[in-house]
Amino acid sequence: MTTAAAARRHALRIATDTGVLLRRPHEADAAGVFAAHGDPSVYRYDPQETHPDVEYSARFLEPMLEHWAEHGFGYWAVLIPASDWPEGVPGADVDDGARVFAGLGGIRNHTMAGRPVLNVYYRFAPAAQGRGLARIVVNQALVLAPLVAPGTDVVVRTRPANAVARHVAERAGFLDEGLEPGTTDMQLLRYRF
Repeated sequence: MTTAAAARRHALRIATDTGVLLRRPHEADAAGVFAAHGDPSVYRYDPQETHPDVEYSARFLEPMLEHWAEHGFGYWAVLIPASDWPEGVPGADVDDGARVFAGLGGIRNHTMAGRPVLNVYYRFAPAAQGRGLARIVVNQALVLAPLVAPGTDVVVRTRPANAVARHVAERAGFLDEGLEPGTTDMQLLRYRF
């Protein structure tokens, strides 16, 4: 098995010692996605992106599922122990155990200025925020990135006002490059291998 193939296999399911689980998302995760992405406070900087219903969340998942099918990695479903958020939506996978859906995060292919990059994404329900989930996602993404796309830069794209997202990226070693070229409202942070 090649290193990239082994990395993709590992990326299907990553459990931490704190009970956090990163796993490949499924169609059945739409209710969990809606629980996180349907809360307007999750889209404080992009209120128009708030999910209006579970059907919207199901459509939102489709390109993520396609990316996994094509590339063997992508954005993870992020689950936390149910004891951390008893009101959360239980994980949709039989192997999720006593975990609830906290949000989505991970890396996937993206193109910027005609060049391939890996885009890091992390977005969590308010009840799951402040637990280090973004840090876990970013750290695991940086472990996976050079194995699945050697030499490819990893980027975080966020609104300039989103100081928390920028702080997480900067703590992981991303360099703030200012506004993304061609935009007036998207901050670009980059990690080069």
